[in-house]
Parts: sequence; structure tokens; C-alpha cells
Amino acid sequence: MPDILDVLHARCAEIAGEAILSGADNPDLTLSTHEVEQLLDHIADLNRRYDDIALAYRELDERFTVLRRAAGEATISLQRIRATLDQRTAHPEARARQADSIARFAAETLTAARLHTGGSAST
Repeated sequence: MPDILDVLHARCAEIAGEAILSGADNPDLTLSTHEVEQLLDHIADLNRRYDDIALAYRELDERFTVLRRAAGEATISLQRIRATLDQRTAHPEARARQADSIARFAAETLTAARLHTGGSAST
């Protein structure tokens, strides 16, 4: 496909040169049927690539949103763990169990987000 771009570039340069020499304001560009076909194929290929890139971007954006939400929830869980461990009124074992429950919930949330975005649970 780059060949058609080279042909178009050369043809446009040639036409522009002739227009400058002749003083024409609106030069005509003539393409063969084969060149038009190649140009249309190239445009269609670019359109397909754009659609693929746009789809990939949307998928990455969705993954980012899911992971950002999970990271935010994990941060809140860490703050809750810190607050739980700082409580002096609760029994130490009760504090530890509560912190463990919060940590387990945060780990499950992060694992679920990772699995939702195409990652594996083991890494």
C-alpha cells in the first residue's frame, strides 16, 4: 500500500510544479482506475486499523478503570487495617482477626479485578 502513496506524492508534486509554471490556480490530478482502487484499499486498511486501535483503547480504558477502583478500595482497606490496629480498646486477638478479615477482603477484591482484566490469580 505505501506504493500508492509514493505515486500520489510524485503525481501531486508534478502537478504542483506544472501549476506553478503555468500559473494555474486549480490544477487537475488524474489517476488511473488501478491507482484509485489502490488508494481506496489503502483508506479501507487505515480505517480497519483505526477501528482495531479504538477497540483496544476502549478495552485498556475499561481495565484501567477496574484496576483503579480496586486499588482505591485496597487503599481504603489498608487505612481500615491501620485504624483497627491502632484501637487500644479492643482485645489484641480481636484486632488481629478484624485486620485479617479486612486484608482478606482487599486481597479478594484485587484478585477479582486482576481476573476481570485478563490477568491470572497466581501472579
